[in-house]
Amino acid sequence: MDVEVLTDDDWKLLRDLRLRALDESPGAFLSKADATRAGDEAYWHERCARDTWVIARIGQEVVGMACSVQDPDHSSDARHVESVWVEPAHRRKGVLRAMLRHLVESEPGVHSWFVWVLDGNELARDVYERLGFRSTGERQTLAGAVERSEARMRLDDVGIRGLGSAP
Repeated sequence: MDVEVLTDDDWKLLRDLRLRALDESPGAFLSKADATRAGDEAYWHERCARDTWVIARIGQEVVGMACSVQDPDHSSDARHVESVWVEPAHRRKGVLRAMLRHLVESEPGVHSWFVWVLDGNELARDVYERLGFRSTGERQTLAGAVERSEARMRLDDVGIRGLGSAP
């Protein structure tokens, strides 16, 4: 498996992969495929340039993606992981671990990684816990979504060192 960082030139790949993820797992994301399809080329260039996107490939097939963004609640030593998706046939095979490891290794000054997990997505919560993330106790209700909320999880230095272990 190879993990690579997308560049601005990869905007079409990012768009297509993001739409594939939204179509395959619509309940796992806040974004909706129809709204995402409406994004023009400038929107996708901006997404590639603003955030750090990684993809996992097995041969020529892209089997996963993840995004790292500056955490708005913390200093520059914290990042937030979002838009995570792994092709169903490749889940539980170390794809997410490899992408997270790549992000961590490419940003050595980051000591805390955060992720918001939607309530009801127990599969995602379990996966993040196995990778070393722990609940922060923080919760938020989503804007415009009555009765929809999410919980925040954190991976710190101890958990980051654990990403090097086998899946």
